[in-house]
Amino acid sequence: MTVLIVTLLLVGSLAVLAYPLFVQRRRGLVDEPAEELALGLRRARDRVYEEIRVLQQEYFLKSLSQKDYEGQLYAARLRAAALLAEAQQVQQTVETIDRTVEEEMRRAADEVPGRQRHKP
Repeated sequence: MTVLIVTLLLVGSLAVLAYPLFVQRRRGLVDEPAEELALGLRRARDRVYEEIRVLQQEYFLKSLSQKDYEGQLYAARLRAAALLAEAQQVQQTVETIDRTVEEEMRRAADEVPGRQRHKP
């Protein structure tokens, strides 16, 4: 009896430890690359925001002239805006793909022979 309980506990522990590995492998084909791209865009945007903060500090410490500060700030703001637009485009693309996949799955489920259709 003790051997059975120890074996069940060991198998349960291994299952809990192995579960994240199996779940991660079964993630969607689109989700993982899209999440990586979104994370990369977010990091790039954070770097631009940090650059803007450094520019502001340098300007207030009189390390930069007003002309240089305004030029660099404008360029940084343009990069931040471009990154925001790209992130929004990625999100819209992912949503479009998700909708298309859902529609195709519904269509495929409706075309299964012998399946009864239920109307809501």
